[in-house]
Amino acid sequence: MIPPFSSPFLIHSVWSEWLLISFLVLVGIIYWTISKKIGFQALYLTIFSLSLGYIITMYLPYLYTNDQLLPLTHPHIQAVMTLFSIFIPLVRRQVEIIMCLIPPLFISVIYLLLQGTPVFSIVGGILIGGFISYMYYRSFDWIEAMPERYVFGFAIIVPIFIGILIYPQNDFLILPGLLLGSGIGIALEQYKLRISITTSSGMSKLIALMIGSSGLILSHLFFLFNPVIFTLYYSLLGFLAGLWITFLIPLLLFSTKLYGQQSKRGDTA
Repeated sequence: MIPPFSSPFLIHSVWSEWLLISFLVLVGIIYWTISKKIGFQALYLTIFSLSLGYIITMYLPYLYTNDQLLPLTHPHIQAVMTLFSIFIPLVRRQVEIIMCLIPPLFISVIYLLLQGTPVFSIVGGILIGGFISYMYYRSFDWIEAMPERYVFGFAIIVPIFIGILIYPQNDFLILPGLLLGSGIGIALEQYKLRISITTSSGMSKLIALMIGSSGLILSHLFFLFNPVIFTLYYSLLGFLAGLWITFLIPLLLFSTKLYGQQSKRGDTA
């Protein structure tokens, strides 16, 4: 593993925390108000990409030059690219494709100008992040054809494996926790709730957006001021956040009758 002193992108900061919260709020809004399927795909792939970016930075050799070390990727840029490239196959107009590319390019310029991130690492993050989304869509039919019990087992095994690799960096254990919580949450939602988004009113969706986003932001503020930190604290925090997005908010919406239930034939939103 790369020693901590030579890992410039393995620094836990306020910026990285709020960037993660922004990811969660965005995919949460999609999940609660537009499409559970697309929202979960965006959530899982983005967090997976972010985790993979940290693993690459921790374990793979850097490119050594005369004056600096060049990591193969930047985890944040890689995750942003994965998140927004997920939407490219879903849009049709050229202007919409350009809009999907603007956020990763904007983040890349910010990191280049304000943080001095090497161009090599930025390009690596863009290529790897885009490749993750590409490979997902290439294997989409195969994933859809898998029995649900295999998909559920996969959603549990992958976070555990990632957690083992990330473990020396305790702060980043929130990522496998998110994957595990969201995987279990989506399974519970599908088996127990199956809320319908397409039949819900605009006001109900606005309430869902406000409650869900507020919960994520308030929980993060609680995290900032909570002095009690134990070994699996970050994993538990991530697990609860993933469960909040994919199951607890749908449970609240269904219990309060803000959202109805899907028909058995499948309203897949």
